[in-house]
Amino acid sequence: MRTNAPFNRDRATVALLLLITQRADKPCPTLPEIRLQTGLPKRQVLRFLADLGDRGVIEIEQRGIFPGNWRRMRVAGGRWTDWTAREMRRLPVALGGIKGSRPCRPPLRT
Repeated sequence: MRTNAPFNRDRATVALLLLITQRADKPCPTLPEIRLQTGLPKRQVLRFLADLGDRGVIEIEQRGIFPGNWRRMRVAGGRWTDWTAREMRRLPVALGGIKGSRPCRPPLRT
């Protein structure tokens, strides 16, 4: 039976804070990017983000319908990242893809 490797919560928090700080004014890190930086299991990423948000370490703003929503984050009191960059998977035309289709764009800032 496979066991999970020991998880260092403080190290993951610092890795996430550095990632958010480095991505200020750039697209928000995606969940797979956060997983790579923090070493979190796939099922715990959203819970970890929500926990940090509840503790006031980071601020998360979301728009849209969960889980495919737009998200941006910042270290508490810092500069915001831009909204998450979304790209649609393009299918070959034979499989129903639309030639010349463009990726989705983030909502307009208000």
